[in-house]
Amino acid sequence: MRISTNQLFDRSIKSVLDNQGDISDIQQQLSSGKKLLRPSDDPVGAAKVVRLTEELDQIEQFKRNNDLLKSSLDQEEAVLRNIKSSMDKARQLMVQAGNGIYGDIDREAIAIEVGQIRDEVFDLMNSRNANGEYIFSGYQTGTPAFIYDPTATGNKYQYQGDDGVNKIQVSENVNLQANSNGKEVFEDVLARLKTSITASTATSASSTITQQAAFDQFHKDNYDLLTPANNDYRITVLPGGNQVQIDNIGTGATVGTVGYTSGEPFTFKGIEFNITGGPGNTVDFTLQPPEKENFAEILNDFYIALNDDNMTEKQFREELNDALVGTDNGLVSLANANSGLGGRLNVASSVYVSNLDLEITNKQARSDIEDVDYAEAVSELSKQETALQAAQATFARVTGLSLFDYI
Repeated sequence: MRISTNQLFDRSIKSVLDNQGDISDIQQQLSSGKKLLRPSDDPVGAAKVVRLTEELDQIEQFKRNNDLLKSSLDQEEAVLRNIKSSMDKARQLMVQAGNGIYGDIDREAIAIEVGQIRDEVFDLMNSRNANGEYIFSGYQTGTPAFIYDPTATGNKYQYQGDDGVNKIQVSENVNLQANSNGKEVFEDVLARLKTSITASTATSASSTITQQAAFDQFHKDNYDLLTPANNDYRITVLPGGNQVQIDNIGTGATVGTVGYTSGEPFTFKGIEFNITGGPGNTVDFTLQPPEKENFAEILNDFYIALNDDNMTEKQFREELNDALVGTDNGLVSLANANSGLGGRLNVASSVYVSNLDLEITNKQARSDIEDVDYAEAVSELSKQETALQAAQATFARVTGLSLFDYI
């Protein structure tokens, strides 16, 4: 095989340039700390690095979402804690107002404080976050959760939001509720369950709920939402005049028999009846449908009762019992909301730790693929420098073999 002078020169130059290129690559690896300078260096590894980088970017976003979620939940927790404190204080005032030795002046003083608590609770139910969004308005974050309408015939404190709850994604498979809507926490508070006498053939008849828990259970077990007639009951004074029988008018079923003395009270399922009448007389009563009130409305109704000088003591006691039961149910609603909030905070913290672990694992996997091994790279640099020196020395020797050197 014959090799021309041009071929000798070309091969020698190519050898030198290749070695210089290899040295340049190693120098870039050492300066950048990255083993993969271009996808062609390791196509499979480069694809893995892209995927791992995307996953790490996603985890970083989940961490930011988690921080945002915790901030939102912490703010809501603070608001609920303040509302609970206010409702606890209001309940104490209700108990004080029920003290038999308190007169009109005392009740007026209590009314002033109850009014201030009502306004405070109303403001807290319309709390806003740092972005100016209403926390408890559901999806309607630009609308106040509650408004006060003094001209309304029913509830004057009205919910303006919706049933929506905003959720934040904190991991690939976990979305957590970032807020509670005011309807669920403050609006849907069950009011005191009641009954009323609707008809009577007796000389006189009255009823009062004296054992609320027993009546609530009776109402829960027997109230028929679909068939209103099944909520009507009839008390009949039996022959002999020493017993009464209670029947469900709608179903015709007998639900109880109680000892009876005309003009003296008797109790049935937590309801105290006082009937004056003889055998054959009847008294009809009905279970009233469950109603719901919001926190501000409960306090406002009690505030009005405290300021009503024309209200009889019996009427005031009814209003007081309404307020106490409504407040207790409201406190239960607050406790449930706090429990749900605390559960979401615990899940958020757990997911955050999981994301940190996953981030460390992915970073390690990406580092194993793309990061340079400095000891190996320095050794390779020395090797390539030696190869370049050999190529340069060979080039000088080969280019000196021309016939012109012998002429």
